[in-house]
Amino acid sequence: MIHEHLDRITRAVQSEDPAQAIGSAKELIESTAKVVLRERGHTLTGKEEVPELVKATQESLLIHPTQAAGGPDKAPPVRRILGAASTVATGVAELRNAGFGTGHGQESVRDGLRRRHARLAVNAAKLWCEFVLDTLADPGAPWRVLEERGTEDQC
Repeated sequence: MIHEHLDRITRAVQSEDPAQAIGSAKELIESTAKVVLRERGHTLTGKEEVPELVKATQESLLIHPTQAAGGPDKAPPVRRILGAASTVATGVAELRNAGFGTGHGQESVRDGLRRRHARLAVNAAKLWCEFVLDTLADPGAPWRVLEERGTEDQC
């Protein structure tokens, strides 16, 4: 699903369809969050909104700025970046929901929307998605370290 969204985003930016790029960027965030949460064993209702998905995803990976455990993730600059990444991801969804992206029928033409707006939304989505997916795959990520400690404690 993630690759499908990335392909759609690339086509939308290349064809100068900023509304499609913005709508697809929001979907990329949503799909990435759902993939991570599913991998982490969470059950979803299908009614979750993007801010809720973003927060739950970061919490499940122990990279939410309020819960950073140690190492670089606990450093104030990293925590600020993690908080900003959450805000950016939520902002993409808000941009789409404000009528600048596809997904909701519009009653008027989207005025002033340009390729730069599309690239802003796409790069914002990629920032959050790449870090989350990197954290999911990282063998030394905080969530893995905690799970390993829990397994060792059970032995």
